[in-house]
Order: sequence, then structure tokens, then C-alpha cells
Amino acid sequence: MPVPQFTGEVGKKLVNRYANVNGIRSKSDEVKRWMEDGKADVVALVETMAEPSTADCSFCDPAFYKLERLDRDGCQKSTEGAVALVIRKEF
Repeated sequence: MPVPQFTGEVGKKLVNRYANVNGIRSKSDEVKRWMEDGKADVVALVETMAEPSTADCSFCDPAFYKLERLDRDGCQKSTEGAVALVIRKEF
């Protein structure tokens, strides 16, 4: 089997985005628009302050993205955190 040769061409670039959203509920529309406008492939969101009751569609459009999330445990304001990783479905 022949070894592939590097031609110097670069294919499609992977577009990554990162944001400290400091609460997904109040910024849901803004975050989704930011992802779509930037044509993001992978998005890491931190400090989402999400709880299990927070709907997945708050993070992204489920028709186009897969969502992995780790919600905060408890509902006290002193319990901060929660993260989400959003990945375009075609990957």
C-alpha cells in the first residue's frame, strides 16, 4: 500500500469556540447565534450554571449539534460551574 504524500493543501478547518457564559439561561439565544454565525464545529461552554432541569435546546439547536454536559449539583447560587461540549453532528 503506497504511503500518502502531503501536497501542502489544507482541507476544511475545524472551527472551535470557547466561552465563559456565566449562566446559559439568560444568554441562550446569544450563544446559539454566536455559534451559527461563526460556523462552529466544536464549542466548549463553561460556567453555564445549568441544572438538570435546563433544556438541551438552551445550549444549541439539536438538529445540528450533539450536546455533552456536566451540570452543577444543587441549585444554590454558591454552587457555580457546569460545563457543556457542543459538537456539530457531522463529526
